[in-house]
Amino acid sequence: MKRILAADWGTRRVGLAVSDTLGITAQPLPPLILPEGQLPEHVPVYVARALAALAEEHDVSRIVLGLPLELSGERGESARAVDAVAVALTARTKVPVDLWDERFTSALAEQSLREQGTRIARRSGGGRERQRAKNEDKARIDQRAALLLLQSWLDAHPGIRTEGGDA
Repeated sequence: MKRILAADWGTRRVGLAVSDTLGITAQPLPPLILPEGQLPEHVPVYVARALAALAEEHDVSRIVLGLPLELSGERGESARAVDAVAVALTARTKVPVDLWDERFTSALAEQSLREQGTRIARRSGGGRERQRAKNEDKARIDQRAALLLLQSWLDAHPGIRTEGGDA
């Protein structure tokens, strides 16, 4: 049986997770670090190449891309970038690509890590009491966000058969 790969979009990193071969649980993968100084229109192609390689490496039958919609449900700049990744992936591989709402995955990931007892600096935001999150903390959050994204997709598709890519 094959696995399902999930990617949680970020401006500096893409969180990654892969399912088990039964399509029941998600396991985190190290995040994909986006190269600095690249033109915005080149980033989706870079991400698509990396995801296609991971799909082959992990014997993936489906790719789930987190769609970072605005709170209103509208597609903003990040969602349009993910749409471009989906187009580039579809051109590069025959693996089906699903878009899945990823709103709040990073916040839920941070909360989940804190509840688990993981010490992480707070993300940037108002007030002197807030610390700037360290890169390793952000990577852990992105990794957990991808895990939550994939697990929510798997839970919403309980009858999924990962063999052959059919949903």
